[in-house]
Amino acid sequence: MHRAVQKTGLILSVWLAVVAAGILSGTGPAEGQQSAVEDIFVVRDVRLDETAETAAAARARALAKGQQVALGRLLARLTRSIHRSRVGNIDTETLRFLVDALQIDDEKTSDIRYLANLTVAFKPEAVRGLLRASGLPYAEVRSRPTLVVPVLEQGGEYVLWDDPNPWREAWRNHPPGTGLVPVIAPVGDLADFSELTAAQAVEGDRTVLQGFTERYAAGSALVAIATIDHPEPATLRVNVTGSRVGSRESTPVIVSFRGQPGEALPAFLERAVAAIIEMLEDDWKITSAVAFGDIMQIRAAVPITSLKKWVETRSRIEQVPAVSQVRVIALTANSAEIEIVYQGDLTRLARAFDRFDLALEETGLEADAARAFPVTNDVVPLTHVVRLVGG
Repeated sequence: MHRAVQKTGLILSVWLAVVAAGILSGTGPAEGQQSAVEDIFVVRDVRLDETAETAAAARARALAKGQQVALGRLLARLTRSIHRSRVGNIDTETLRFLVDALQIDDEKTSDIRYLANLTVAFKPEAVRGLLRASGLPYAEVRSRPTLVVPVLEQGGEYVLWDDPNPWREAWRNHPPGTGLVPVIAPVGDLADFSELTAAQAVEGDRTVLQGFTERYAAGSALVAIATIDHPEPATLRVNVTGSRVGSRESTPVIVSFRGQPGEALPAFLERAVAAIIEMLEDDWKITSAVAFGDIMQIRAAVPITSLKKWVETRSRIEQVPAVSQVRVIALTANSAEIEIVYQGDLTRLARAFDRFDLALEETGLEADAARAFPVTNDVVPLTHVVRLVGG
């Protein structure tokens, strides 16, 4: 996919060329997935600070506003930026129905002021119902972390670990996100310095970048090469090119911004970092969105090499958001036959499986191999194989 985005401000170009990379076992998203999904619906660190005629009135106002803020953060986490306006304003009664529990920490009060730190746990099914009713695509599975390798190009020279590198500092100083795509900036210590050079990053050395990514327990690495110049007085411009290692899909991207007159370099680069992270989030949500559509089923074989691998494979299939049911039809020492009931289309299902380190492949033995079937009591043909990637 190739995408161009234009915005007022800084000029920024990002290319993400994706190549396969082996990831250390145990870093897949299916590990502890149920608790992780539940945690997706918890919003923490909502700062409350309200003043009113009395402390009680200030507290009530603060809690009401805090829950609205928390819901806004949750919707930003689950949905793409272009879709969020579909939900509209949420009234007090609806919000009360969506909230499961509140946790209040660090309370401080005076006669007229209330301060606290609020954590809001939302009801997953209630929130899903709201999003479906609004026709809003959403995702609720976190990706593996993305490791950003920020290279600065200056006069034909490439800088990674040496100072000054304001591009690297912008990534390191960016506050930890609460979205679905965790982003890591390397520490820049001796281990980093000895393992990866600026030249290797720029050249896209797959072997070196793969090892670097694995050491940080990340799922992919984004090499972001920035060039900073001043095309006109009091204006900054950044051109960023990059390559991405660790995903199975190739997604070239170009983003363009122009700096605001008089804008300081750190603030300028911070906006660039935030924009790239937002794009990573949106791309993840496009491919990982919970599907809308008909309820379908396929029959698949699962090779079994050990009981542990079979249990792990079935668990991962059941945790794919689009999958509503997994039925075991036959089980032997070497393989299992299962029926998978899911919502949406096969292409999206295969992409969802990929996120859980599962390969959904056609057997090629049936004329209907590329098809799925409506859910009925009829026996559907065996058309697919599910394999545990790296297993």
